[in-house]
Amino acid sequence: MSASFTFDDSLWPLLIFRLTGVLPDKQFAELLARSSTYVERGERYAFISDMSHAGLFTATQRQMQVAWIHKHEAALRERVLGSATIITSPPIRLSLSLIFHLKPLPMPNAVFADMDAAVRYILGKLEEGGLVSEAERIRHHFGLPGTHVD
Repeated sequence: MSASFTFDDSLWPLLIFRLTGVLPDKQFAELLARSSTYVERGERYAFISDMSHAGLFTATQRQMQVAWIHKHEAALRERVLGSATIITSPPIRLSLSLIFHLKPLPMPNAVFADMDAAVRYILGKLEEGGLVSEAERIRHHFGLPGTHVD
C-alpha cells in the first residue's frame, strides 16, 4: 500500500485530514509541518482525521507526534473547537491511545468508526463554539438534516 496524506480545507473551518498507509519518518515530519500551518492561522477550527486506511505509526513518529502536541498545546487549546478521528483498526486505536496517554490532546476529541458520526460530532463542536452558519454550510455539504430551532 502506498503511503500518502492529504489536507482538505475547502470546508474551512472544518479541516479534513486523510492518512493512507505508513509514512516514512521524513514524510511524517512534513505532515506535522503542514498541520502547524493550520494551527498558526490564528483562526478557530475543527478537524477530522480519517485514519481508516492508515498503518501503524513508528516509535519515532509517536515521539514526533507527542512533541508536536506539546509544542502547539496552547494554540490547540485556544483554536481547535474539536477533533474527531476515524479509526477502524484496533492496533491503530491502541497506538493512538498510547500517544494520547503520553500527551493528552488539549481540545475536545473523540474516536469514531465512520465519517458520518465524525461529521455529526464536529458539527456540534462548531455550533458550541458559535460557528453556527459555518456548521450549517458544512451540514448542507454532507447532506445532513438541518437543526430545528424554535
